[in-house]
Amino acid sequence: MIDNLPDNAWQTGDTAAFEAFFRQYQRLVFKNAYLVTGSREEAEDVLQEVFVSVWKSRRTFNPEKGKLTTWLHRITVNKCLERQRKKKLYAVSLEGIDLPDTQSSDEVLISRQEYEKLIEAMNSLDTKHRAVLVLRFFNDLSYDEIAQAAGIPLGTVKSRINQGLKMLRSQYDVMQKEAHG
Repeated sequence: MIDNLPDNAWQTGDTAAFEAFFRQYQRLVFKNAYLVTGSREEAEDVLQEVFVSVWKSRRTFNPEKGKLTTWLHRITVNKCLERQRKKKLYAVSLEGIDLPDTQSSDEVLISRQEYEKLIEAMNSLDTKHRAVLVLRFFNDLSYDEIAQAAGIPLGTVKSRINQGLKMLRSQYDVMQKEAHG
């Protein structure tokens, strides 16, 4: 794992090491960008912006101050928020999102339908609420890690998750009622 390289060669400007670093973390960054922005194209742009930013600030990362993935989450969320300020968000589709294929085809169909409704409901949230929910439930980060990644106080994380879940539940319930009647 790149984090365990003794000299963190990717931080010194070693392009081969940085390429390996990119390959290792590109899926994580893309997934988070995709879930936060709701757009494959936006996520691809964010992916590029994140790694350009990482390259430019590679010497500032200090493993004693936090985990590398937390640093990447923070840069990703910040880039998504920057882009959101400049553009309106687009609807999310399931393209590019993999569901587990250990289920029967009927279960996968139901899972895909439910997942699609969940993503649609998440698209109704503003980016700040969506970002903390993505970090919590799609990345399984602790509240402290979310606070570090998002650059917000712990109380704000708890509040946004609580509010976001309430808004998500409300939107999901509306969609269920519309679908059934």
